[in-house]
Amino acid sequence: MDKRRVLAKAKVTATPSGMINSVWGPISPDKLGTTLVHEHFSFAYPNWHADETMAPYDYKAVLKTNLGVIKIAQKYGIKTIIDATTNDVGGRNPLLYKELAKKTGMNIICSTGLYTEHEGSPAYWKTRIVWGMDISKMMSELFIKEINQGIGKTGVKAGVIKCGTSGGGTISPYETAVLKAAVVAQKATGVPIITHTDGPLGGVEQADLFLAEGANPKKVMIGHVSNSKDIEYHKAILAKGVYIAFDRIGLDIITPFDVNVKNVAELCKLGFANKIMLSHDTVNVWLGRMTEVPENYQAGFKNWQIDHISKDFLPALKAQGVTDAQIKTMMVDNPRNLFLGQ
Repeated sequence: MDKRRVLAKAKVTATPSGMINSVWGPISPDKLGTTLVHEHFSFAYPNWHADETMAPYDYKAVLKTNLGVIKIAQKYGIKTIIDATTNDVGGRNPLLYKELAKKTGMNIICSTGLYTEHEGSPAYWKTRIVWGMDISKMMSELFIKEINQGIGKTGVKAGVIKCGTSGGGTISPYETAVLKAAVVAQKATGVPIITHTDGPLGGVEQADLFLAEGANPKKVMIGHVSNSKDIEYHKAILAKGVYIAFDRIGLDIITPFDVNVKNVAELCKLGFANKIMLSHDTVNVWLGRMTEVPENYQAGFKNWQIDHISKDFLPALKAQGVTDAQIKTMMVDNPRNLFLGQ
């Protein structure tokens, strides 16, 4: 029998004020500890199910791989992982997260939300536009229910809202609907918004839209700013009063290691340590048939591991003058303050 179906269903109760929805129940923000703010336990692009005959889902294998990854993260003192997998892609599995949390003691926070138009699955929603439905309202209702009541029948409540844009500095009408829905849900629940940005642009535009819709900027984290090598871009987003995440550390194929070190260190020197978070955007298990990375690209992925920040990136920051206190601010205090709205 599928392990996902035999785990006990949790009783749905209201989350106490000031607490965070983790997959194993409400936790205090002070219990987050050292936090990776954007990772994926498993992931697949939409339509992977079309190929599932060739590569069927193996729950036991996915569980085993992720238990090993969590063990490595815990070796370096990681206490909390936010899984940023949205509703419309493959891999979001609240009951997997719940079992991982129970077996390891790791705090895991699950997302609600929708991915980009380009790489997400917008067709379901777009067909409703044809019939005159307000998809942004429908989306916000979904996000709110998954936060307040739980995801499906799992009893697991989402703790963050994840959304993204795919057009660089341009946000499509569909993505605008998603981002507006995220703001409505944030206002209704107090849950933070975290984002995906494609390419080296998009963060300023996302922040502007969120602010125009009345989002709390202290509960917004603009993600993937490490896609850009330009520190002026990072500063332009920070000027909006939101948090930013260098959350593709290790994807050297996008931005080299030394460039990310230089930019984060410089921003810390400029006094922005209290607005920066760090993560990898790792995918521990890709669902579907495996893709072989061409040999000439492999070097750009070799550091894309759950321990890369702890083992390599933080020591490199310290060598550039970043203090232990600033590292604690980025890895512990800022994730906590994102949930608190501070």
